[in-house]
Amino acid sequence: MTKLFRPPPTEQIYRSHLPGRYSGFSIEKYFADRFPYQSEERWQEMLRDGKITVNGAPAEPGLKVYLHDFIVTRMAARQEPAADRTLNIIFENPHLRVFNKGAPLPVHPSGRYFQNSMTEILKREYPDETPRPVQRLDAMTTGVTVFAKTRNAARYIMKALQNKEIEKEYLALVEGIPSENNFMVDLPIGKVYGSARGCGPDAMNKKPAQTRVEWIASRGGKSLLRVFPLTGRTNQIRVHLATCGLPIINDGVYGPENRTLKTGGLGLHAYRMRFDCLGKQYQFKAPLPEHFLDYNEFVCDRLS
Repeated sequence: MTKLFRPPPTEQIYRSHLPGRYSGFSIEKYFADRFPYQSEERWQEMLRDGKITVNGAPAEPGLKVYLHDFIVTRMAARQEPAADRTLNIIFENPHLRVFNKGAPLPVHPSGRYFQNSMTEILKREYPDETPRPVQRLDAMTTGVTVFAKTRNAARYIMKALQNKEIEKEYLALVEGIPSENNFMVDLPIGKVYGSARGCGPDAMNKKPAQTRVEWIASRGGKSLLRVFPLTGRTNQIRVHLATCGLPIINDGVYGPENRTLKTGGLGLHAYRMRFDCLGKQYQFKAPLPEHFLDYNEFVCDRLS
């Protein structure tokens, strides 16, 4: 069993430049919208306590912020959740470093995680490099995670992502059995509450989202699906499958009544990724996590 690491409580210091979409916002509204895990009132308290600076000066509630403003936020000392910090490298060359990410482990600092994130771990492991993840996986999602080691490689891959020239293939363990062996989910996704997403009429600022799904096998009322996200919306696969009545097992946000099983991890694994980088074609596959192994024979037969 993988041993999880829990760092000691530390003060969290976040440094960022204001994204363009928030230019002209009051600072408390920027924080409340971008980081909804705290209320706007709590962000105002932090501003009055001098915990947030903009371009080196203490910020007060009501201050307008603009594109590229440099914001430093000092959070109270917090105990981070335990994480699987194992760096399972499956490929490396002068341009790329590719991991089979474990779980729980976010790619970037987010929510309750800071030191226990891939970018922070890599800063310490490779101090002469800047970690450049080319995609984000949820903290509980396992599988292929690609980091560019150079700016040129990062720019090349990000352009390919924008042009939808990268193929990402996931395996999903879901509750239920699909009515069709192959189907497309074409439903816009937007925010519904906090950081959660949805497709319903209450979802705000919805954006187009398409996911292609193939059935592989079913056992005991659960199914293994092959999933291709054709767009890159936050939580896209989890939201789309839940909307179709096929929630991913152990999904505490989008599962039935937020039910989480006592054993096993999230039933979502980034299995394969194909792309071109600097004129060379790459394909990477990540071995299945333990809670997928009951379906390994089907993966070997269908996806080898």
